[in-house]
Amino acid sequence: MFDFSYDYCDHLTYLNLLAQRMGVPLVDNTLWLPAGIGSGYIKVVQLTNGIQVLFNECTIHQAFNVRRQAGDGHGLTLRFDDIRNLQSLSVKIGEELIEDATPVYSGAYLTNNAASLQYTINEGIQDNCVNLYFNTQWFKQYAGIGQHDDFWEAALTAPVAAIYFEVLTLEYRELMEEIFELKPSHPVYMAALQNRAMLMLEKFLRGLYRKINNPAYGYGVPEDELKRMMQIEALLVSHLGVAPPPVSELAKIAMMSVTKLKTTFKKVYQHGLYEYYQKNRMLKARHLLTTKKATVKEVGIELGFKNLSNFTIAFKKEFNILPSQV
Repeated sequence: MFDFSYDYCDHLTYLNLLAQRMGVPLVDNTLWLPAGIGSGYIKVVQLTNGIQVLFNECTIHQAFNVRRQAGDGHGLTLRFDDIRNLQSLSVKIGEELIEDATPVYSGAYLTNNAASLQYTINEGIQDNCVNLYFNTQWFKQYAGIGQHDDFWEAALTAPVAAIYFEVLTLEYRELMEEIFELKPSHPVYMAALQNRAMLMLEKFLRGLYRKINNPAYGYGVPEDELKRMMQIEALLVSHLGVAPPPVSELAKIAMMSVTKLKTTFKKVYQHGLYEYYQKNRMLKARHLLTTKKATVKEVGIELGFKNLSNFTIAFKKEFNILPSQV
């Protein structure tokens, strides 16, 4: 098991500490995981507006146990996590232990450093994430929030480690994929990265403001049904190269009728089941074409298209360009 302890800090400091613990150097603020620990990368970029963005695409080859000490409560991290193959999760926030036999961990989380945090996760997970680091002083200065704004003061300095949560909607997933696809060598790389990061922050804060001001605002489903929808969403996006399970099978997993599953899923994720699967499939296709230098034929095969023309039609319908034009 890989064990890592640190005091709450900004992303650049965290990445340096993690690299030291793994015994590897940083290259352009990028940590490439050593083979014994995992594969893939973790990267941090300091934006010109003061936010630090940490993003990674990696697979973990060891179980991880991470302990983070509490801070002054004014450091904030907005996490967008898509973790797959998560089989066991144990989280301790302060003195409160949270264990989940069937964990689902694809969502957006706003956290502060007011409480200590410890978590243990299994080996074999695939982790794609975008994390934004800022503090309350930055928020007041750059987001136009007055120093004496009681609403945000109370919301952002609540004495808990995990403050607010949203499901990882298609809009969030698309912005994440666009960040992964950006090329540092491009002349507008920093502007594009900053734009996507601020769009993600704005979307999350709009939802947060509505939730706090209107307790009735939300997904319109009970908490237990929301978690079941997250399980269904995880099934839809985990294996984009094969057709999703039949709706009847998904309904059994969700423990509800087919009609209720369709209605509830669309209420939470704004798209029907198959439409959501297909849109994520096309996002994956664009990502592979952009970042992996794969051919159109290779991508079509990887995503389960037996007929290349069907892949071309589906891609053009989604992005209004041909896959060969990416």
